Amino acid sequence: MTKISEIYHTKSSPVLSFEIFPPKKESGITSLYQTLDEVNPQKMGVDYISVTYGAGGSGDNTMTRDLAQYIQTHFGVTALHHLTGVNQTPESLRDNLAKIKQAGIENILALRGDLPDSDYVNADYPYAKDLICDIKQASTFNIGAAIYPEGHVDNPITGISVAGIKEKIASGTDFLISQFFFENDVYYHMQEALKNNYIKVPVSAGVMPIISKAQVERMTYMIGSSLPARLVKMIHKYENNSDDLKKAGIEYALEQIQDLLDHGVDGIHLYAMNRPNVLKSMLPIINQEIESKHF
Repeated sequence: MTKISEIYHTKSSPVLSFEIFPPKKESGITSLYQTLDEVNPQKMGVDYISVTYGAGGSGDNTMTRDLAQYIQTHFGVTALHHLTGVNQTPESLRDNLAKIKQAGIENILALRGDLPDSDYVNADYPYAKDLICDIKQASTFNIGAAIYPEGHVDNPITGISVAGIKEKIASGTDFLISQFFFENDVYYHMQEALKNNYIKVPVSAGVMPIISKAQVERMTYMIGSSLPARLVKMIHKYENNSDDLKKAGIEYALEQIQDLLDHGVDGIHLYAMNRPNVLKSMLPIINQEIESKHF
């Protein structure tokens, strides 16, 4: 399949992608296949789909690999296989890379991963840049990395870490995907910082539609994303009506995306939480908006 950095460089319009995550139990994989069949990503104009890794850096990434392979063989859409440094050793990394390559997957999103507890330290891959470096040295994978417009939740310094991004790129990063954010100015400030530091790798803007109050509370706690006053007001207004909140959340995300496209972003990456109805309602609108821009 196509290397994702080539998609960014050859496509004349912004790249469109979304994230899915494997089910907790193997029995749920059929349901997820049905979700993808419902969405039909190729018909929706999707350029690639990222597939997350097991929680806690689980050493068995079989479902991630199977999902990625299914996406490529069934839909002809490029898959991006997540891989984390948590609980990873150089030996397990080599084994994982060999299996991923054998499955026909060419693209990896390299992440440190969520730490199992605050005392956990991985001497082999304490940071994503260390994992990226070993992947680049051991293989020909196209490598993506995460970028955090408001800073990483574990970093006491708020805002983008330009030094951290430069280290990831020097280690072998080919493209970047941003963590989700709810205020576009945060992303534009990040763009300006990258431009001022001559960082030119393609970046997709991460957008997560809000579909429930519990979801946004959980995710903002985990990620540390700030909520603008307008969004807080919207959540309070519809918190007792789940259907209206979901509708308003999708509309808010679509407004974000339209503004991002107006500002010439390299790509849009949707965090849609495996919700087929959300993807089916949003992807055609986003694709139409991309096509209407005549890039």
